[in-house]
Amino acid sequence: MINRILGILVIGAATTASAGDGLSRHILEWAASCWPTQTAMRGISFSADVHVSFTREGQVSAIEIVDVAPQTETFKALAKDFADALKQCGPYGTEGMSEMDLNLSWPP
Repeated sequence: MINRILGILVIGAATTASAGDGLSRHILEWAASCWPTQTAMRGISFSADVHVSFTREGQVSAIEIVDVAPQTETFKALAKDFADALKQCGPYGTEGMSEMDLNLSWPP
């Protein structure tokens, strides 16, 4: 159930113009498959902007959580959990991109 909810979550994700929508959506979907959060996402609104740096091999070398809305400890923890999943789930096919901005948004 959580993976289905997370799949819906990342399908609605948007990215900045610097990253192709298809590539960033693929990365978000792949990371969501590794996201072990126990939170049932029903009835909440949440978004997180993250800046991700990749190695040439597609591993995540750094993640900066740029913004989380709403600004509460619960949603900051959700963003950190997602960032951890993003790190653990690589490598990613980044098509030569070394940096990318991703926006995780719920509901889609």
